[in-house]
Amino acid sequence: MRASRFRGLWRNSTGAAALEFAMIAPILIALILGTIETGWMMTQTMMLDRALDMTIREVRIGSFQNPTLERVRNRVCERAVVLADCQASLALEFLPIASKADYPTDSTRCMTRGSDPRPVLRFSIGNREQLVFVRACFIVAPITPMLAVLLSLPGDERGEHRLIAKSGFMNEPA
Repeated sequence: MRASRFRGLWRNSTGAAALEFAMIAPILIALILGTIETGWMMTQTMMLDRALDMTIREVRIGSFQNPTLERVRNRVCERAVVLADCQASLALEFLPIASKADYPTDSTRCMTRGSDPRPVLRFSIGNREQLVFVRACFIVAPITPMLAVLLSLPGDERGEHRLIAKSGFMNEPA
């Protein structure tokens, strides 16, 4: 009697579609969220690159008068409209390069959202006929933190990620 009961349950297929969906749905949802996360990070990276390049172009051609760290940060944040809380999450460095030996090799300095929004970083426009290396670091929090952990995306201790943009310009001769 028991064997016939189990054979009847084994042949019963009334929940097969629900079981298949339960097995496939997490993978499908992770794929969709991963695509959205990747697209959003790429959009933020492109906007940071674009905003930094446009601002550095103004500095290079001389239409940006008296560029200070605060004014450059404001200009980059105005142009990178998709960067949330840009003023508190953007770190900028301007590094004059006198020779190949002076080219920056250290890691990019960023800040965390809880740190001082105006950290002391290297900021110097440089002298005439001098090459200046520019680096921007923006901290972003992932939309789906658990997915970022599963994909092993590099992040800091708070789970936030760095978007880094680099540029440079040559100061014009007098």
